[in-house]
Amino acid sequence: MSLPDIAGHELQDLIGSGSCGAVYRASAGGKACAVKVFSSMAINRKALATALGALQQMPHHRGVLPVENFNFDRSPYYTAMPLVGVMMKDAQGRRLWQTPTLESLCTQPNPEQAWNYIYQLSDALSWLHRHGIPHGNLRPCNVLLEDDAEASIRLTDMAQGWVGGIHHLDLTDHFVHLCPDQAENPEGVFAGYGASWDVYSFGVLAYRLLTGQLPRGARAWVEQVASVQKKASSGLAYGIDSAALVAAVRAQPKITWPDEPQSKWDERRRNIIERALDLNSAARWTDMREVVREFEVLESDYLLEESREQTVQERKKQAVKVRMLQVIALSLMTALVMCGTYAFMTLRRAQKGEIVIQENETVLQREINAREQKITSLTSQRDTALAQKKTADSNLQHSQTAVDQFLTQLLQSPTSNELDTEFSKGQLRDALAFCLAGLPPLEQDPALGVERLRSYGNIGQIYLRMRNYEEARNYLEKARDQAALLLRDGKGHPRLPLYHQWFGKYSLLLSDLSSRKGDQGASLALLGDATNSLTEGLAADPKNRLARNECARAWMEYGRRMLHNGELTEAEKALAHVQDVLDPKLLGAEPIPEEQFLLARSKFAKGLAQRDAGRIQDALTTLIDAVTEMGELVMGSSPRNQEQALMLADAYTELAELIGKSIGAKEAREAYMQAIPILLELNRLLPEWAEVKYLLAKNYGGIALLERDAGNNTEAVKKKQDGIELLNEILAEEPDNLQFGVLLAKLRGEYAELMSDLGKPSAALPIVQQAVTALEALLSKEPDARLTPERKGQEIQLAQMYGVLGHTSQSLSKKEDAKNAFSFAVKRWEKLAALVPGDDTIQQGLIWAQDRLTKLK
Repeated sequence: MSLPDIAGHELQDLIGSGSCGAVYRASAGGKACAVKVFSSMAINRKALATALGALQQMPHHRGVLPVENFNFDRSPYYTAMPLVGVMMKDAQGRRLWQTPTLESLCTQPNPEQAWNYIYQLSDALSWLHRHGIPHGNLRPCNVLLEDDAEASIRLTDMAQGWVGGIHHLDLTDHFVHLCPDQAENPEGVFAGYGASWDVYSFGVLAYRLLTGQLPRGARAWVEQVASVQKKASSGLAYGIDSAALVAAVRAQPKITWPDEPQSKWDERRRNIIERALDLNSAARWTDMREVVREFEVLESDYLLEESREQTVQERKKQAVKVRMLQVIALSLMTALVMCGTYAFMTLRRAQKGEIVIQENETVLQREINAREQKITSLTSQRDTALAQKKTADSNLQHSQTAVDQFLTQLLQSPTSNELDTEFSKGQLRDALAFCLAGLPPLEQDPALGVERLRSYGNIGQIYLRMRNYEEARNYLEKARDQAALLLRDGKGHPRLPLYHQWFGKYSLLLSDLSSRKGDQGASLALLGDATNSLTEGLAADPKNRLARNECARAWMEYGRRMLHNGELTEAEKALAHVQDVLDPKLLGAEPIPEEQFLLARSKFAKGLAQRDAGRIQDALTTLIDAVTEMGELVMGSSPRNQEQALMLADAYTELAELIGKSIGAKEAREAYMQAIPILLELNRLLPEWAEVKYLLAKNYGGIALLERDAGNNTEAVKKKQDGIELLNEILAEEPDNLQFGVLLAKLRGEYAELMSDLGKPSAALPIVQQAVTALEALLSKEPDARLTPERKGQEIQLAQMYGVLGHTSQSLSKKEDAKNAFSFAVKRWEKLAALVPGDDTIQQGLIWAQDRLTKLK
């Protein structure tokens, strides 16, 4: 492309272009210069010629790029000026002329450097305004940077851009830098408003240099740029929406800074910038000379205050020096007097000392003899004590090693409420071996009661995790006995609350083991000891969060035990204690997940109490809320939190049984199907966990009854068989477990009833006989037991089984056997009717058994 012909100038190459024209590197008379060739439609020739003429007449200022020559009489219109910049090479090695501008400093703000440029910019603009020349086009791209120690900026492109009297101009970032008044009335630049509008543009540049951001309309500008880029990439016509930019600027009257000022001087300088950016022209500086004067006043105030501070500091230093000299002089005089006094007194003491020494030598000899005798005695005692200490240290070290090993494994588990960590058997055996190895020395030393208690408790809990319940009971009883000794002998001891906590904790664990074995009396007594001891310990140390959790758990178990015994009032009182102990006001914080789960369990137990009291609707509401809370906690806790998952499945099972009786089979089935997947997963992970199989069998039994009522006898039989197989498996390991045995007898009886209904009385008869015999044997172990709700259900189950036995025998034409079975059923029903008068289930069972017996007779 050919270059324009400019008289007296040889244009060499294009170095830049803009809205008003293009800039070329040129030479004139052997001297390098820059020539800007204007687009005739984008300039006001008259105004521009006037401004450039005034600029030539104006005394030179280092911050303003001078004009060497210009022509607006005929085309091409141009202006010549000194060349600013350096020759660079691009990635392909081509030579390119690069002119740095203030735009490069706006993206990386440096406050110290920024203020230097701001002061230079304000000085150059004030020089223009002093000589009546408004800039009118002040943007970062129109401030060139030069490597000059005196002034590093060069203002250029005055009276160009959006100044009025132009026919066409491609707008870019004009309206985010120019004053909105200029955007709306560009002719005012040369009508007396230009200087005030330059002040506004100066404020925009200063704000950008300090923060790297636009003071107003930043978001609108980013959106406009993004829109232009999108349209350009799509090949569409594009342009900047100037009206939107002006509206965005006016919509933000207040200036906000991204950070706080570092000093009052920084704040004053910012105030100058903010006033320059005021949208109200009456409040804004009239021209840049006023801005420069404000900066000069600020700098003079700063220097004056700094000199005052230096004067004050110097006076303080001189005062300190004077006081220091006075103190030193006084100290020297005092020291001199004291030395003289000391010398005199020393002489007198020396004279008296000679006499005293002679007297003391005799006394000293006697004391030396006595000392030697005492040393001999103490040496013997020391050797004995060291031997004892060595033994004790060895015992403690061995015990501590075992405890550390155990605690290390415990701490590797994720924290969650009542988490049953799935330790590997190898890890448990290692921990157990460490604890057992350190136990004999602890048992031999009576003084190591606390260490002995810890060791017993750790061993017992390891056996409990290994599900070796007999050994667990043995060591937990030893730990409880040791805690009782510490409580007896530790009255007033600072660790007494901890002793209460240990005694209560191990009593609670032993209560669970006794209940598991069927010894409900011993279990209840231990549970009472646990609640009392933990409550006392918590009262002595209310800030102990662990003691508070143990106490709440003890009251929870006590409430559930009272519920099983039918003592609803006591149960509700105990469950209320759980809420009181875990009150967030007492905790000082919101309950942790473990405590939330315990609160949800107590709510569930409250629902069971409402159920037993006959308040079915209240019970359903409470139970559903509690199960929902428990489910959310289990789903949000560790995936290895098997204990909580088991409790959740148990809660679903209880809820399903109540729903089946009060709402319907469909809803009951949904509740059972919530519990069964949890139990199947637990059984897969821990096949040796008996409680999982027990609950799974219980759910299968409940599902089987629903299938039978729906007419799906085949599916019901399969579920009963699955449940019976699970119970046979766990009873092989724990044959004395009353709870497991009762459920097995119940499932066998229901299974026999199903077989009889399917027309297989021959197969059903031996099964129901076995079920009746087993359940009667289990109940006969405690013939005088209280008729708790649980015991009542077992007695009703036995009476119903006798009825099933009679019905099955009658189906096989065994009339005498049927009579005997119905007679036993009538006796059972009559006994229950006498104990629980008015019970509909018992009355219906009694009438049915009597009717069948009468027909046989």
